Amino acid sequence: MNENEILAEIRHTRDEHARECGYDVHILFERMRAETAQLEAEGWRVVSPAPGETTAAVREEPPDSR
Repeated sequence: MNENEILAEIRHTRDEHARECGYDVHILFERMRAETAQLEAEGWRVVSPAPGETTAAVREEPPDSR
């Protein structure tokens, strides 16, 4: 696997958040909901994908262009 700066930073940040939450997914999602509520209270517009749409995904290798 080719490591690059962006993926390394994403992995580091993800691990940092998980460690802060004791690697407990319930705490992690509760924290995410609280942060989302705070952003909405500050006037940010928070949107979700439309039904049937998939969310963005980070790929380590680009898809085959065939």
